[in-house]
Amino acid sequence: IWVQPVFIDAMTITLTLLDLRFFAHHGWYEEETRQGQTFLVNAWISYPEPTTNITELSTTIDYTEIHSILVDQMNRPRKLLEELTQSILDEIRSRFTQVNHIKLQIEKLAPPVPGFNGRLGITLERRY
Repeated sequence: IWVQPVFIDAMTITLTLLDLRFFAHHGWYEEETRQGQTFLVNAWISYPEPTTNITELSTTIDYTEIHSILVDQMNRPRKLLEELTQSILDEIRSRFTQVNHIKLQIEKLAPPVPGFNGRLGITLERRY
């Protein structure tokens, strides 16, 4: 006898902001902080689906507010991408307590590493 599976977890909405480019002055080396460079940012922010239909912006997360957090944080020079990603996740979670999962990826598109031809970066993921 086949039995319909029962899912206990609530449905989830994931807001995505992908391929955002920022020129910023993050980096350990003086050259990076002085000259700046282009960073690529991808963010996935998940939260439980409300029990009622979403017909108003007030019942969801406004992606322009997430973008605003990213702009603000990217404009604050940091030595390490780890510190930057932690600060961004902390800010998102403090403003949107309904968030239960965040994944944030930040890449340097042209890192100042001799002989390196590619991108490098960090991905931080937290579940709440």
